[in-house]
Amino acid sequence: MDSKGTGLTLSLGLVVAFIGYILWQITIGFDTKSDDVTTILSNSGSGSTMIQIASVLISVGLVVHLAGLISTKGTAAGNMESLGIICIASAIVIWVATIGYGISLAEMGEKFAAAMAGGDAASAGTIGIGAGFIQAANVAASTMGGILVGIGWLCIGIAYRGSDAKGIISFIPLGWLAIIQGLILIVSNIIINNFVSIETASQISGIAFLLITIWAVSRGLAISKS
Repeated sequence: MDSKGTGLTLSLGLVVAFIGYILWQITIGFDTKSDDVTTILSNSGSGSTMIQIASVLISVGLVVHLAGLISTKGTAAGNMESLGIICIASAIVIWVATIGYGISLAEMGEKFAAAMAGGDAASAGTIGIGAGFIQAANVAASTMGGILVGIGWLCIGIAYRGSDAKGIISFIPLGWLAIIQGLILIVSNIIINNFVSIETASQISGIAFLLITIWAVSRGLAISKS
């Protein structure tokens, strides 16, 4: 891939994925608790179309971003960069493979709403139990992906500290920004997730993903203009 293609895929891919992430959170509800299955089903069902659009944006965006990230391999010397890319790639595989959980919840949400409207409490209860298992798996996959991507960016940050690579925002050091991103994700998914709440961890992880987007856009634009 040439420098322009690398820069565009690295930056635009993550911007598209981040837009999908925001749409997803708006549909589910930023303040919805991860174990509030009833609310998740209701919001997913009423926003089924938006969930599907968000799923496509997240999946396509992450894959495109990964293509650009892989193409940057060799920017920094040593093995840390390669280890970081592998960890990020593993996280993206997990997220893309489990994105169908959200679509399943949207479909179940429509059936849940119909059952509740028809007074069929038994069917609604059965759907709720099934949705609970899917949501639990979704949270587990999201957490594992968050840990892996955190380790990945930490490794890339350590590698980039010894590199002269710069972003379009030249005053922001790429190495240190990547290290901060990685540490935020690791701490939020391992410590805050277990000792505070999943919701708080998710909100803090969202800040890390915003920083990652800034990193990708800054580095991507610099590469495309080189």
